[in-house]
Amino acid sequence: MSTTEQHPAFPWRGVFFDGPQSDRNDDGDEIPVWCVYIGDEEAEPVGQVYFCHDYRSGDQLARRMASDRRLEFIHEASPA
Repeated sequence: MSTTEQHPAFPWRGVFFDGPQSDRNDDGDEIPVWCVYIGDEEAEPVGQVYFCHDYRSGDQLARRMASDRRLEFIHEASPA
């Protein structure tokens, strides 16, 4: 089995970095947030979703997660 083929017991997973999305702070002001999570082939989260209030922090977190877990990095975010 080549390294690009998926073993049936291990479904594909990737680290997704997405956003910005709109959120509200404690004062009710609209602020941008970025999401970082491990997702399946349909980009659905399979665990905890991390919300970052800074583009660079989210990017660094996602890259670290992808490297540590040896997963593909899916970058779908843009700066606010």
